[in-house]
Amino acid sequence: MGRLTVLKQIAADLASQFGPDCEIVIHDLEKHDLEHSIVHINNGHVTNRQEGDGPSKVVLETLHKDPASLKDHLGYLTRTSNGKILKSNPIYIRNEEGDSIDYLLSINYDITGLMTVDRSIKAL
Repeated sequence: MGRLTVLKQIAADLASQFGPDCEIVIHDLEKHDLEHSIVHINNGHVTNRQEGDGPSKVVLETLHKDPASLKDHLGYLTRTSNGKILKSNPIYIRNEEGDSIDYLLSINYDITGLMTVDRSIKAL
């Protein structure tokens, strides 16, 4: 079983575990076609992306850095163009030598509703 097959299984399981507000995206970076790097996506409605689309601006900027210096950047907040607030976790999947990134598994959880509830509770 190839790594992409395993990543797709993990993506499906994560999306099932966390529900429709959790987008899981797999980018294939071995192809070196960043404009169309998404090879798998669960719950693409979160960011309105689909297979064949490219990475977000934040991910694209990160990928232009030295692969050896990149570390998983867990739990950062981003805002989509339509105002959703996402808690994001890009996970870099490296080749066996560790000198390049072959895949990127991104977990983007829409926390907009949770933040609204949090503000309402604090207001009480």
